[in-house]
Amino acid sequence: MSRPLFCSPGAAGRLAAPVLVALAYAVAAFAENPLALKVEISEVQSYTGAPLPKPTMILVYDFVVNTKDVQVDKSQKIRPRHLVMGDEKPGAVAKKALDSFSKELVKKLAKTGIPVQHTTTGVVPAEGSLVVQGTFLSLQQGDKTERVVLGMGTGSAEIKSSVDVRLKTSADAVRVVQFQTETKPGANVGVGIPIAAGLNPASAAMKSTVGDRRKNVDTYASKTADTAAQQIVTAMTQQGWIKPNGKDK
Repeated sequence: MSRPLFCSPGAAGRLAAPVLVALAYAVAAFAENPLALKVEISEVQSYTGAPLPKPTMILVYDFVVNTKDVQVDKSQKIRPRHLVMGDEKPGAVAKKALDSFSKELVKKLAKTGIPVQHTTTGVVPAEGSLVVQGTFLSLQQGDKTERVVLGMGTGSAEIKSSVDVRLKTSADAVRVVQFQTETKPGANVGVGIPIAAGLNPASAAMKSTVGDRRKNVDTYASKTADTAAQQIVTAMTQQGWIKPNGKDK
């Protein structure tokens, strides 16, 4: 008897299950991509007067943040490790985010070829300095447990900031550009899909842990800095200070 061209319904079901599981993991892996973030920019004000003199230095000041505007991950701060280290308190969360933001912003702006320096509040900028200051309006860690168990964007982190860039002249500090940012996850399906496909929730949570470690305000702060740097470079290019490719003239 010749072999049938098609499998029996039972065999097809047994073959389909692994495929569905593999597909679920593939989608979940895509959802765990820490770069799947979007930063929305709303420009408040840009300089439109006569060309300004080229800055001799860029000063990146520590951004201001009020601990009242920091939301800590409730599901993590009660864990013994975090209780001992104290790294899940608003002040600690804000400091880590600020450090990540400043480091990335300095790194990106250094590519313009103009000297860049990270400095603290209280330092008086010299004439000719391009001063970058701002405020974190909101720092939200989200909820890791919700991200792992529910997925679908639930429990995601979020950062909102206001950025102000001015050129220090002999007469005044002229605003070059001012804008706001909002960093949040792009559209994704979350890790809930493997659970919906019938996988063990504990297993799904375990497999999602590696990706979730980078879904925090530190990563969001770095992404915010990248986009903020692009906006600042655009303003510098419009002034004729640097070439369109972001390099010093």
